[in-house]
Amino acid sequence: MLTRRHFLAISGASVLMPGPGLAATGIETLGGPAFGTYWRLTVPNAIASTVSRPQITAIIETVDRVFSPYREDSELTAINRADTRDWLPVSSAFNAVLGHALQIAHRSGGTFDPTIGPVVARYGFGPIEADAWGNYAQIGSGDNRVRKNDPGLSLDLCGVAKGYALAAMAANLERQGLTDFLLDLGGELMARGVHPSGRDWQAGVEGPDGQLALGVRLDGRAIATSGIAAQSYGLPGQEISHIINPLTQRPVSGATFSVTVLDHDAASADGWATALMAMPFEKAIETAELFDIDALVLVRDGNKVRALTSGNFADFLLT
Repeated sequence: MLTRRHFLAISGASVLMPGPGLAATGIETLGGPAFGTYWRLTVPNAIASTVSRPQITAIIETVDRVFSPYREDSELTAINRADTRDWLPVSSAFNAVLGHALQIAHRSGGTFDPTIGPVVARYGFGPIEADAWGNYAQIGSGDNRVRKNDPGLSLDLCGVAKGYALAAMAANLERQGLTDFLLDLGGELMARGVHPSGRDWQAGVEGPDGQLALGVRLDGRAIATSGIAAQSYGLPGQEISHIINPLTQRPVSGATFSVTVLDHDAASADGWATALMAMPFEKAIETAELFDIDALVLVRDGNKVRALTSGNFADFLLT
């Protein structure tokens, strides 16, 4: 089981769902379990029988074997248990995802940090235990190698690995000859081509009341949402979010309800949704504009919800 966000599909006000009309005649869905959640593929029904499920299942198993913090035999677990400052060899997949995670960490100023796993676990949202945390600058990466300058650090790459898996699955489907499909991996979506009706594939973003807040056309992009209710638990007078602000080492709180990111790269959408969610909404929009990120930030304003956008996100909203 790769991800700690396994309630995304059922609990959350920040869930992304297929938009209106996706159940219309002419499409078929197929899927199965993945990383403690699900995968679901929506395709024109004329080609559904041509999809090789075993190839998709093999990708899921490979990614899980590399990145799962729950598996004793994963590559991630081996790196986390290595009590050394030496350079350690890693797979190309591990190298790519770690590089992505560290780039987002640097650009976000630390609101995304792949070494925060032990703090996440402290709040009941993950299995990682370690003697040190919150210091991504002590992780070296490159040329299929990794080094922990502080051997007590551990890595949690779930914030990017799920997007990496989504992209790998989509690429495999394209190699299988599929040109028009919508792929959903635990609430993160990747679109290719068009719906059988000829329009773009669409997704919906839920608001705090659990109702559809906004519709989004995907136009060949990936979309990911991070939000307060995606995985949380309640205590008297408060709700504890699974999203930890590495700078405060506490669950995020404040006016921001959710952040949704559109990107051609699913791993970027995945990581940046989390990074921006950990910022005050004003800083999130400022950062998204700085790095040309197409983002939607839903902000609670009394009994209302404000929708703020950056980059070109507004161009993809359905009217």
